Amino acid sequence: MISVANAAAEVHAKPEGMPQFEPSMFEHQIFWSVISFLILLYLLNKHVMPAIKELLDVRAKKIEDDLASAQKARREAEKIQADLNNKLISSHKVASDVCEQARVEASLLRERAVEELSLELEKKKKAAVEDIEIAKKKALAEVQAVVVDVAVMATEKLIAKNVTKESASAMVDEALNEIKDSKTSLH
Repeated sequence: MISVANAAAEVHAKPEGMPQFEPSMFEHQIFWSVISFLILLYLLNKHVMPAIKELLDVRAKKIEDDLASAQKARREAEKIQADLNNKLISSHKVASDVCEQARVEASLLRERAVEELSLELEKKKKAAVEDIEIAKKKALAEVQAVVVDVAVMATEKLIAKNVTKESASAMVDEALNEIKDSKTSLH
């Protein structure tokens, strides 16, 4: 019982409080803290760090791949943009050429139409002049025939003898020629 009493006395003799703050316990605490820390480092290095390293490697690989694909897409976009710019320039050139060709063709068509219209008007003018000449000749022939008939009747009445139509026509022709000659000499 003595030992129980000694133990009870020792318990009562020790100051109350937290044992980790007692200087006699510092050596044990430091030893076990270092051991625990080394075990923790070993476990982290053995199990956690490879998983983190693998995850970081996968992530770095993904970032590198994304950057490479972004650069590739950028180069392709620049190439497509350059192609589109070249096509746009060539389209403008083609459109300009087509417009110029259309202007030239329109000018040729206009000239051709003017020429055809001029030819058509000239033909119509010639036809009208010919029609006028034919009508004039016809009118002159009719007038001449009427004049011959009138002259024959007047001559018959005046002379009281028969003048043939042919001789009267000859006389009228002669008179007309004299009239024409006198008109042309006046002009």
